Amino acid sequence: MDKAGSRRIDPALVWLMLLALAFRVPIAIATFYHHADEVWQYVEPAYGLVTGDWIRTWDIRLGIRSWLIPLILLGPVWLGHLIDPLGELHLVLPRLFMVLASLGTVWAGWSLGARFSRRHAIAAAFVAAVWVDFAYFAPRTSSDTLSVLAILPGLALLVRFRERGDVRLALAGGFLLGLGFITRFPLGPALAIPFLWAGRLEVRRAWLPMLAGALLAVACDVIANGAMGQLPLVWIVRNVFANVVEQRSHAYGVETADWYLRVFVWQWQYIAILLVPAIAAGARRYPMLLLTALTVIAVHSAIGHKEYRFILLGVSLLVLLGAIGSVDIAGWIARRRGRALAVGGFAFVLSLWLGASVLVAATEPFKINWGVGQAPLRTMRTVRAQPGLCGIATYRIRDVPFLSRAVLNRGVGTLLIDGPSAPEVARRAEARFNVAVAPAEHMGELPPSFRFVGCMSPTKPLFEQQYCVFARPGPCTESAGALDYNAVLKRIDR
Repeated sequence: MDKAGSRRIDPALVWLMLLALAFRVPIAIATFYHHADEVWQYVEPAYGLVTGDWIRTWDIRLGIRSWLIPLILLGPVWLGHLIDPLGELHLVLPRLFMVLASLGTVWAGWSLGARFSRRHAIAAAFVAAVWVDFAYFAPRTSSDTLSVLAILPGLALLVRFRERGDVRLALAGGFLLGLGFITRFPLGPALAIPFLWAGRLEVRRAWLPMLAGALLAVACDVIANGAMGQLPLVWIVRNVFANVVEQRSHAYGVETADWYLRVFVWQWQYIAILLVPAIAAGARRYPMLLLTALTVIAVHSAIGHKEYRFILLGVSLLVLLGAIGSVDIAGWIARRRGRALAVGGFAFVLSLWLGASVLVAATEPFKINWGVGQAPLRTMRTVRAQPGLCGIATYRIRDVPFLSRAVLNRGVGTLLIDGPSAPEVARRAEARFNVAVAPAEHMGELPPSFRFVGCMSPTKPLFEQQYCVFARPGPCTESAGALDYNAVLKRIDR
């Protein structure tokens, strides 16, 4: 077999990482976010540390989020704002930072495959570079992505530890799995599996360094929150209380236990005919990874509020198992024909993976992700372009919160106007803002001095337009006062 056991850097791995960048960098630049949490929970607090001005949502006020991720993103946000203080570089650099960090998943695929052959290594790294879930989610500034970027290399390190017995690998693997846990703690039950698999009954050689690494990751979270004046790990308790006891997450939707399975069927469709057998073949190599992936999916299936991004780790592991298994299946078919797997046959396997990724990316349900967040971003760009901008009000916008200081990036007054008395409130507060964002259905309720600038979803009919911009001439002569965005968010508990 063409083992890839050498410790030198294989040129193929370098090229595959460059291929990953070729996919990820355009996605980081062309897309804004997958979920608004990426801005309001992580980039927004980091921007607040840089400028002293930010929008605080209910979860921030309740203290159910860790400061670790905003502090990780602080450097890119600060640098972007320093270089381009009136632009959007502080929004782009964090996504590019995540892209660079995501190269660790390509290495993880290579490392997991290299135990068997160089072709297994190339296939797994290639799939980690081009598969749409890896490429699309890589730039996302979220706990879901950061946990995967830490855990996959951590798993690869623990596999190497079992082979080589180097306690430094156990320490590093434990740290990365601990970081994955502290950034997304519902993954805890799934992460117990690789810990048990790698630790076994070897307390001194395995458990001590792994736990030391995991505790070091937890210490990073403690230090980060301590630096921001928060008690150690209290955010986890508050998070569980808010989302499990008070069930606040249910306000964002509740699905049945089979929802993830239905999403897989919808997303993979005919691809599953080849993908499922490949995953099964890969699971023969790594049953621990399959059990970890299934546990991720099972745990989140038991939680009422479900989103695809929550099981990103499980999806990533299944796809990597499929990549490794596809090489085994192709080799088995070649041997049945009395020959070795030819270079052309291996290239055909890789081309199938690339084609399948493109197909998933271009069809529903995945294709709707490509336009997520574009209308709000266009809205803020249009707002910033208005001459004499001195105050902005969101008027009866359904999505609350909508305004982000990081996205607006202007030191002007921000107002939130909503409710049945909104027309009268807007009329009395007209001197406090000279730009408004409102749905098309409510545009007639704004004061007559506001002229229509445009709506931000060009493919939708007018009655479906949620983000239309209006502006009036003249300055703002009053402050936001009681209509200040943060003040209203606090009153309405949003």
